[in-house]
Amino acid sequence: MSLKLYIDWLSQPSRFVAIVLNILKVPHEIVEIRIAEGKQRTPEYAKINPYRKVPAIVDKDGFQLAESHAIVKYIIKSRNIKTPLYPDDPQQSAKIDEYLDYHHTGTRKLSQYFFNLMVAPKLGIETTVNLEQAKKEAIFALKLLDTKFQTQDYICGKEITLADLSAYCEIMQLHMVNWDFSKYPNILNWMSRVTQIKEVNSGHEVLLKIVQKIRSKPKL
Repeated sequence: MSLKLYIDWLSQPSRFVAIVLNILKVPHEIVEIRIAEGKQRTPEYAKINPYRKVPAIVDKDGFQLAESHAIVKYIIKSRNIKTPLYPDDPQQSAKIDEYLDYHHTGTRKLSQYFFNLMVAPKLGIETTVNLEQAKKEAIFALKLLDTKFQTQDYICGKEITLADLSAYCEIMQLHMVNWDFSKYPNILNWMSRVTQIKEVNSGHEVLLKIVQKIRSKPKL
């Protein structure tokens, strides 16, 4: 049995894992779990990921794992992969971990805004999230990154790492709400550097097809 990766291409963490696996050339099989159809809530999928979220993996020996950052680090360690995306050097990897831990309560604020603005209503999910406050938190996260990119090319320094790929997938989601990035020139420059990686582009094909359809809407 090959490594199975359970994802939804419209899910930021899903795209992150798929992109990393493709960059590292790790053989795997994609199994689509479409959130909009509620596939993540089925009893069958709950046996794979009891948290009922994507992404998740089932390795060739039957080992199951959820959470995007945990998955990619497991893949790198279990396959003994040497990669600048997550170096062996303890200080370099620690700085990457620092961002990845921050990501959940920082940059992920972007998805909280997007989810409650667009996804929750379509899924019939009631939310008590204050959208204006969520938007303010999203802006704050973007300003932090834009300031960082004034003095360095990537989140952790001179080289692209897992931190950049995770953040990029998150920020790209804002195209779904036609976000105005002109206020963040350093982020735009960083994004143009990240998109030079072909696997990043292919991993966003589904998202970008949808974005094309909503370009006519006013920017936020």
